[in-house]
Amino acid sequence: MKFAFKSIVAAAAFVAVGAASATPYAGTWSVVSGSGGLTFSADALSALSASGSTVVTAATIPTITGLPGAGATNTAVYTKATGNVSLSFNTATITGDALTSLQAANSLVQIRRTTFNDDETTTTRSVFMANFDVNLSNSTIFANLYSRTDSGALISYGKQAIFTADVPGVVGGTGGNIQVTSVAGGVANGTASGSLAGSLRMNGTTADTVLTSLGLSTAATDPVATLVRTANWGTTNASGTFTAPAPIPEPSTYVLMGLGLAGIAAVARRRRAA
Repeated sequence: MKFAFKSIVAAAAFVAVGAASATPYAGTWSVVSGSGGLTFSADALSALSASGSTVVTAATIPTITGLPGAGATNTAVYTKATGNVSLSFNTATITGDALTSLQAANSLVQIRRTTFNDDETTTTRSVFMANFDVNLSNSTIFANLYSRTDSGALISYGKQAIFTADVPGVVGGTGGNIQVTSVAGGVANGTASGSLAGSLRMNGTTADTVLTSLGLSTAATDPVATLVRTANWGTTNASGTFTAPAPIPEPSTYVLMGLGLAGIAAVARRRRAA
């Protein structure tokens, strides 16, 4: 009888501890900081060069009617030597402990093409990709897409899927899952990181919009159009640090812990009485 009672007490204590450790976080994760980037491949740089286009990331987002973030510091920075567009993320979408996507507000990448006309004037056509959203769950990079010719009116195409990895999934780092690094002062800290598994391909509709906006042919037989549509545009990666309220045991956990402690106290009293 004593053995059975002790076993029940031990089991109650074990379950209580297990339940406490498995208790989910009381609130949702929030972003402390995030960073990542898109690195253009040699194919992508060749496609841009063949089209006579260049990538531009102005330090300050230009003031153009309809373009978001005018006058703000651009959180996207292109480094020509490495072909990398770095991004600073400020918000995220998280399901449980899985990082779904990271968003970079006030991020703007411009693809610009200038041509010389017969009358010795020039025409500058631009495609703008703004407010990048790196979606890890469907392996796609989204952005608000715009175009403009010279100083004319800005044309908006809304939020578009710009690039999609040809292999689904997240590799490297934490695989896109938030891992707890510390719990202190009632706050849990965590990190998440990873890269899209495959090479990035420009989506068909986006490719046609970009080609048309830059004054290029969309014909299936056009070599530049073919290069833009089929090029491996590169790779992308993302990482971030997050915080959330520390775990709070559920009421059932307190009950189990209470039973365990009461049982331990009863055993101690029996031993003293004996």
